[in-house]
Amino acid sequence: MKKKHIIFDMDGTLTDTARATTIAIRELSDKFMLPAVSDKQVQSAMGLPGLDFYTYLFPEISADVLRVIEREADAAEEAIISAMKKDILFPGIDDMLAKLSEAGYCLYIASTGSTRHVQSTLKTGEIDKYFAKVSCNESSKIAMVKKLISPGDVDEWVMVGDMYKDSEAARGNEILALGAGYGYLTEENYPLFDAILKKPEEIYSYI
Repeated sequence: MKKKHIIFDMDGTLTDTARATTIAIRELSDKFMLPAVSDKQVQSAMGLPGLDFYTYLFPEISADVLRVIEREADAAEEAIISAMKKDILFPGIDDMLAKLSEAGYCLYIASTGSTRHVQSTLKTGEIDKYFAKVSCNESSKIAMVKKLISPGDVDEWVMVGDMYKDSEAARGNEILALGAGYGYLTEENYPLFDAILKKPEEIYSYI
């Protein structure tokens, strides 16, 4: 059956947000005496909600201090993303979304990121105009996707993401799961998805 509705994760699927997050954390490293973290460590934590993200990266730091780090890092990250503008997008994303929208597909966002982070990043990347609905700021992506899907037409839906939570959300709602191989998806997680997109434009082969 032809797909009509496409749900996208944002961080690591549409936007290379870890670049900005890594810079923000490094800017705060001296102030909070943070241990060094690599780009890959940050990428692997993307998708974890709020404080869980920083707890994953800095398990030895108390929750109270992590909350302060989270607030300051989020503010720094927002400024960095704003300066990056459309460079925050993975190559080919803007063109893919424009063509999907022009072809009549209904596009959605399901992200565990905060409302402010998701909305500001989409706006900075100039892709907010493409989405019929943006769902975010919830810990359960399965529940988020369930709220988006119309009952009885699961065959018309597809989920595109880069983390196990995205695959879990798709399979938990019995829709096609496509992995963003051009993004943060690692090879060991390829089997979690029904198919892997090495480039954004490869989505046309599955819809």
